This record gives sequence, structure tokens and C-alpha cells, in this order.
Amino acid sequence: MKTIPLCTIGSTGDVNPYIGIGKELQRRGFRVVLITSQYFESQARNVGLEFIGLGSAEDYQRIIQNPDLWSPDLGFKVFAGSVILPILEPAYDAIASFDLAETVLVAQGQFFSAHIAHEKLGYLFITAHLHPAAFRSVHEFPLLPAWMPGLGKRGIFSLMDALVLDKVFAPGVNRFRQSLGLPPVKKIFDRWAHSPQLNSGLFPEWYAPPQPDWSPNTLLTGFVFYDQRGKSQSISPDVQSVLEEESAPIIFIPGMAMRHGEQFFADCIEACQRLGRRGILLTQHPEQLPASLPEGIRHFKYLPFSQVFPHVAALVHHGGIGTTAQAIAAGIPQVIRPMAHDQPDNAARVANLGIGATLDPKKFLILADFVVAFKTTYLVAKSRLLKVIFP
Repeated sequence: MKTIPLCTIGSTGDVNPYIGIGKELQRRGFRVVLITSQYFESQARNVGLEFIGLGSAEDYQRIIQNPDLWSPDLGFKVFAGSVILPILEPAYDAIASFDLAETVLVAQGQFFSAHIAHEKLGYLFITAHLHPAAFRSVHEFPLLPAWMPGLGKRGIFSLMDALVLDKVFAPGVNRFRQSLGLPPVKKIFDRWAHSPQLNSGLFPEWYAPPQPDWSPNTLLTGFVFYDQRGKSQSISPDVQSVLEEESAPIIFIPGMAMRHGEQFFADCIEACQRLGRRGILLTQHPEQLPASLPEGIRHFKYLPFSQVFPHVAALVHHGGIGTTAQAIAAGIPQVIRPMAHDQPDNAARVANLGIGATLDPKKFLILADFVVAFKTTYLVAKSRLLKVIFP
């Protein structure tokens, strides 16, 4: 029986798709082992997946409590120093324990231990990228102006590598590589972040069309949808009663790992009151919420997106790829307040498709802008969305 270690790092939005993939691979007769933060052990074992934990659940909680993790300027540094680099050796050791002849590695692009194990030990290796921000292109890259010539975009990528990304990631990666007798690497987030054998983008072509300068051997699969508790579980009567009231609510999500969303929730509550709409605040960390919520505003720790989203008026969220995809599938308009990581790229793509609006985090605090963005988005998004899904 072939063994497939699924290697991923990050928050719930990064891990849930891999659990969904693992369940399907297991159904098809493969042995599946999820390798990720120890925090997610119960989610994996509850659906029958084998599990290897990295770090501790306390490590995960400590990391998400750091407000700099969500900073556009500092987030990647926190992610490097607290998440990626500390797991290089333990994750490599875990991978090296598998039978080379019977194993196919599947890993998120930033799971660098898998890249190194492929080089050093020869494992078959597939990178599975959750979002298109992992693919650079001088032809189409939403965060750079469309009018900028390819040479200018290439120069910006090179400067980012030399002055920022390689400066943060390369020393730690190359120290570990040296200990294994491997040569140093540079431009880590360019071609090295992709498998030379096979890359998969876990998103559809209409969301991010493949570009001529993407890594070769890249296939797109479409979005991966996975609710922790599965479609078979019915919505609780409490949730059902909220969704069945006369006016559909707006749902607000700053990210399931967000621990510093006090201002976000305060602004969302005020926006609901200005719009005269009901609201649902979704967070696993209710200490971010006011001690008492006004009439028409409800809080839930967990909701199955696939079942709830079709019944809401709109979604206001952080721009994580999983949440974005679920909103598109539900056919609801989105207002995205991106913070860091892949979120700005997803926000730009949603805005370019005409199925949502994006607001700068600082501008989001101006409630008038939020209200205008919601009203504009709500009027146009559904018709545009149908054209995207059914061209």
C-alpha cells in the first residue's frame, strides 16, 4: 500500500483542505499520514487519519497570540521564525522514517523539509499550493500594476528575494541543508518552492489562469472544500433560527486563528447597526467580543461554511483562500479586509472578478467606507458571480 504523508503548516484554513484530501485518498485505498502542528491532532484522528505532530499545541497558541503574525510588514518574519524554521529538522526526521519505495510526499510549498527530503533522499514529491499567491508571474500578478512591464516585475521579485525573503529564510534553511551535505539555495520563493516533479494548485483556472512562466508540470485541481464536521451534520436549531429570520444576516470572520480582532468586531457591529442588518460574529476566541452584544448580533464559535453561507446576505472576512472559496461556491458577495500572507492576493482576485470588494485594513475602520463597499458589492456581485461560475 502506498503511503502519502500530507505535510502542511499554518492555521485551520491551511490544515482543513489537507484533511479533506486525506479522507479522499484514504477512501481510495492509500495509507495517509497528516504531518502538521500538534494542535490539529484530534481533527485528524477523528476522521481516521494517522498523525505526526510538530511542536506542541501550546506552541500553536503562543504563535497565534502574537499580533505581529497578522502584520503586512512583519507577518512573514514571525511565520519564518516561529513556524517554518523550527520544524525543519523534526519534520525532515519524520519524513525520513517512511519507506522510500512506497511513499509519495505531498506538501505545502512552504513545508521546506519536504523539499529537502526529496533532494537528499529521493522521495517522489508533489507540492500542493492552496492559493495562487504561491505562483509568481511577470504576466499576471494582481498585487503588481498590470501596466508594469515584465522586466520591472522581475526586478521587484528579485529585490524582494535579496532584501527581504532570502534574508529571513535562507540562513536557517541553508544551515540545515549544510548539515545534510546539500548546497545552499537562494530565491527560495521562486522555483525552489515548487517540486520539479509535479505541482498542483488547489484552485480553478478561472480564479487564477496558468501563466507561461509558472513552474512547469503544474496542474490545477479546483478548490478543496472541507467542513470539520462534515455535510452530514445538521445545523443546530439555534443557528437555524438565526438563518430563517426574515432578513438574512451578514457574517463576519477575521480568520479562525485571529486573536486580536477587537476593533474588527466593534466596527462590524457598528456597520450592521448603520445598515439596519443582523450580524453573525464567528470566532473561536470570544474574549475579542464586547461583554454584551446588541440586539440582532449573534456569536458562534463554529459554523459549517458550506451549510450556512448560502443563507446569509454577505460575508465580511480576512481573505483566506478557504473562506473565499466557500463564499464563491455559495454565491454570496464578499467584502475582504486582507491583512497578510496570501490574503491580499485573494482579495485582489475577488475584486478583479467583480464578485466582491476589498478594503485596506486602515480604511476598514472608516465605517462609511465599509457601508458603501457592502452596498455596492451586494448590488452587483450575484449577477457577476453567475458569469464566473457558469461562463
